[in-house]
Amino acid sequence: MIVLKSPQEKFLGALQAVAGIVERRHTLPVLANVLMRKTGNAIEFTTSDLEIQVRTQAEFDGDAGNFSTTVGARKLIDILRT
Repeated sequence: MIVLKSPQEKFLGALQAVAGIVERRHTLPVLANVLMRKTGNAIEFTTSDLEIQVRTQAEFDGDAGNFSTTVGARKLIDILRT
């Protein structure tokens, strides 16, 4: 089962488009996360800082299944860069 398949640069580019408003240290830890919602081949990234919500969508390969999860935005960016 391949849930998501993408070149590193494409995934990182879509993630960086929304991660600009995520603060490293925040009083609400959930605001440091990015919501990843996959529907079919489309994946949507959503972040918020309680004043602004930023969302982007990208098309990736993988199975046609659906999932939603949140992960630390900065940590995921660091992992993808290495």
